[in-house]
Amino acid sequence: MSLRTKLLIFSIILALIPLGIAGRSMIQITRDELKSSANDNLIAMAVQVTQEIEDFYRYTGLAPLKLIKKAVESEDLGVNEKLSLLTDGIKNITDLVALQISVQGVTSPLLVTQDEFSSQLKKVSIDPAQILTLTPDRIALLQKEKEMFIGDLTYLAKADAWLITVILHLDKRTFGRIATLSARINLERLKKRIENHPFAEAGSITLIDPKGHKIFAQSRPDLSENQLVKTVKKMLASNTRTIGVQPYQRPSGEKMLGAYAFPRILNLGVIVEKNESDAYLAVMQMQWNLIVWIVVGFSVAVVGAIVVSISLTRPLRRLTRAARQISEGNLSIRIEGKEHGDEIGELSIAFKKMVDDLRLYIDRLTETTKAKERVESELELGKTIQQGFLPKDFPQLEEIDVWGKCDPAREVGGDYFDFFQIDDDNCGIVIGDVSGKGVPAALFMAVSRTLFRILSSRDLSPDLVLTEFNDRLVALDQKANMFITLFYGVFNSTTGRFIYSTAGHNMPFIKSSNNPGEKFSILPPMKTMVAGVMEGMSMKLAETSLQKGGAVVLYTDGITEAVNEKDELFGEKRLEELLNKYSDLPAKNICKSIIEDVYTFQAGKEQYDDITMFILKVR
Repeated sequence: MSLRTKLLIFSIILALIPLGIAGRSMIQITRDELKSSANDNLIAMAVQVTQEIEDFYRYTGLAPLKLIKKAVESEDLGVNEKLSLLTDGIKNITDLVALQISVQGVTSPLLVTQDEFSSQLKKVSIDPAQILTLTPDRIALLQKEKEMFIGDLTYLAKADAWLITVILHLDKRTFGRIATLSARINLERLKKRIENHPFAEAGSITLIDPKGHKIFAQSRPDLSENQLVKTVKKMLASNTRTIGVQPYQRPSGEKMLGAYAFPRILNLGVIVEKNESDAYLAVMQMQWNLIVWIVVGFSVAVVGAIVVSISLTRPLRRLTRAARQISEGNLSIRIEGKEHGDEIGELSIAFKKMVDDLRLYIDRLTETTKAKERVESELELGKTIQQGFLPKDFPQLEEIDVWGKCDPAREVGGDYFDFFQIDDDNCGIVIGDVSGKGVPAALFMAVSRTLFRILSSRDLSPDLVLTEFNDRLVALDQKANMFITLFYGVFNSTTGRFIYSTAGHNMPFIKSSNNPGEKFSILPPMKTMVAGVMEGMSMKLAETSLQKGGAVVLYTDGITEAVNEKDELFGEKRLEELLNKYSDLPAKNICKSIIEDVYTFQAGKEQYDDITMFILKVR
């Protein structure tokens, strides 16, 4: 049976249905249901806005803050890694404008602020450190021995910014005394979400504080005269968290229908309002439409069905034929039916637009593919240039055996190592790890390598080289919040003396000689800071000796922090065991074997960080 025949039969049957018998009953049922539905919709909207506020706090603020807290408490991370985590956390989470670690007995807390928000405050002559720092008394007043505090809604009038405070207790073992992790969260994104909410086109959404003032309004007007606001204030005062709907009349005489709800995490109320006539408009429209269609429907059903069936099915058949040709790849076909002034005409226009868009999409996809290939080619060239910074051919020396390898996590990376002869007896070895990955880290690495090459060529002691390197790096006035860890050592092949210094880098593994029972162990840790953060730091110098069969192994944390599918770290212990296992092999074989073991360990997991290792072995 064709569509045209089906339409005719259906229209005739519909025309004969005794609509009048059931009409009155349908109108009454529809009126009651739509009124109930209007109330339910307002309550659902209030609950939805409340849930959005809670989700904003839970996923934008609390979830990343708990991860940062866990990392700060971790005993597996050093000071540099924790500092890097705080810096990256404030940079990557746009709503977090300040992170603060406060330790009991320490007068100056560690405060990390978001650069963009700090600039916003400075433009209006507000000191970010002064306004965002929480004093110990303020923290104690807000938290009151609780494990977690959320609240302290603050409005910065000059900057037109709304902030809330989150305070978490840190494990006492982290700093040996009571400590807290605090965060200031900017509510600007939540404010815009509420202001641009689709419901605002038909009604209004208002957030009320316990005093009846409107939140997210610069003047913070007092709405306490509103009957619905009075109800919300009473519930906030009694700490009652119920959901309800309430009709009321404004002082202007306008009849309103409002619903309210309360977030569990903040001491405020959510009110959604709508004009009563708009809320119940569907009831009146439905009642009128039913009456009209009962009267008119029977008389026009049969005649209209014939006209509609013919006018509908004819262009549909043309569109069906066109669709078949398009499916065969013919995008030049002419679409008919655009002259119709009804849905069929709209469908034909939409169909033509779809064909045009498909043709345009194919053209753009071709251009995008070319652009992507060009970018990939440039990145590959950048990788080739960066690899040119690293030693490729290692000298065949009588006294020592050296070899190293760097595998970036992306096309380009921030790790590097170097080996160079200072004079006939002394040679230098260095390894570095720039914070971050990708192109920014690669550029910072290139600058650092060039600066280090210049300084190390002056035949200075490692501690003096790193001290001046740090001061020069800070003096570059780079505003990317990037830094680099370095380990630099000088080995005398005649005496076996090995002097070294470090700027926050992992201490290398060392084996002094080839004596029976001699195994690899980590050099004693040195208290130091990463380079490029603060000028005026004096790096320390230490020394040891390497005899025949001895070796020193430099590496970056991309090896020890590699993770497998069980989220287990490769770790220093595993690295030590492998070094002892391969200790009799040449430097090249040791390096390649360990890097292969790292890749085997993290099989199934994406490489997260650059992997770099360099080995010097005394023959």
